[in-house]
Amino acid sequence: MSHALRPHSAAVAAFARRRFDHPDSVLLLRAYADERQEMVGFEDPPGLDEPSQYEPPSGMFIVAYTKSGQPVACGGIRARPRRQGESEIRKMFVVPDHRREGLARRLLTSLERFAAESSAERVLLETGSYNRAAIALYTSVGYVLVPSYVPGRPDFNRAFAKAVSRTIGR
Repeated sequence: MSHALRPHSAAVAAFARRRFDHPDSVLLLRAYADERQEMVGFEDPPGLDEPSQYEPPSGMFIVAYTKSGQPVACGGIRARPRRQGESEIRKMFVVPDHRREGLARRLLTSLERFAAESSAERVLLETGSYNRAAIALYTSVGYVLVPSYVPGRPDFNRAFAKAVSRTIGR
């Protein structure tokens, strides 16, 4: 399998803010949960998250669309309750046919920008140790490994953090 980045896909036309429970969000979140089920034997079902956590002013959920209107990627950010100044990026997913096109990096930048504009000082996220592509992306843009911040997570989960500033992505 090639790990070279494919040229930016002209097929992806736009990112749009969507509700976490919007039909396109749910479609992508279901695909994300199914992929996790296949990869590690359990899913991370969308129903564990409260949709209101991904609503402004403290949260946001983004869906990427092709020019034909097909949803192909998603990601969300929410404030961390009881942890002022911290936001958490969750549910980043790109459908397999659109991976290696830079979508995840663009999503991540958009989510970080939202965090910075929402006065977050630090962004946290998690991924599995098996997800080498995600780990490579996160570390390439300044995320560092930190101790797990969610009690009871599986041993293969890896937590990362990054300081953000209002100048991010400009």
